[in-house]
Amino acid sequence: MSKKSKNRVFLFAGRDDWQKDTGLNHVLVNYSKKKNYKIVWEDPAGGFTYKLRLIESHFKNIPSIIKKLNLRLSQILYALIHWNYFIYLYEQISNRKEKDLVKLRCKKLKKRIQELSVENEVVIISRSSGGRVSSLIADELKIKHIICLGYPFQNPDNGVEPERYLHLEHLKTPMLIIQGIDDEYGGSEIKEKYKFSSNIGLYFVDADHSFNVDANTWNEIYHQIDNAIG
Repeated sequence: MSKKSKNRVFLFAGRDDWQKDTGLNHVLVNYSKKKNYKIVWEDPAGGFTYKLRLIESHFKNIPSIIKKLNLRLSQILYALIHWNYFIYLYEQISNRKEKDLVKLRCKKLKKRIQELSVENEVVIISRSSGGRVSSLIADELKIKHIICLGYPFQNPDNGVEPERYLHLEHLKTPMLIIQGIDDEYGGSEIKEKYKFSSNIGLYFVDADHSFNVDANTWNEIYHQIDNAIG
């Protein structure tokens, strides 16, 4: 008898502050629903707080301080139902240094993927630092593919940071990096500037790191994702 095929899951791994990408998350969620794939968030409360952002989007001119307060309240409400989330929040707050946060995210994301991989085929849809973290742990895990929108090759406010990209030269897990040609974290020059594994594909779009693109460009991106993950 043939093995039962696993269900495909889209795991969203966003920026360090993934709330900045509410619009982008909305587009990717719609794409996932269109493909009938289950959606899982790196942040356990991600789906819950995403719905809050959708409600807020129907009201114009909400002050940013109110949005931040709403977010914190929604996270507390989620934690009251799922007590372990208080520990998650505490660890996020106490590991503010980039180096410590990357290590923490690697540890937590690895555990989440291991749990999901038992019954699911995991495709990571990542954004910026989410792509960095995913690619650091991918070869240790069973991951179908990594998609990254706007890989952070170099923070424009910092100097050269080889730990951001050296591992990409030897990555065994299939990965598609969709990069804005004017991305301040690495634009069209990355194809000559960095060394990439043969398992990594590059696709460029007319965007910067914010990834504010039109509907036609999104359709191009979806087409590239479809081709990559099969």
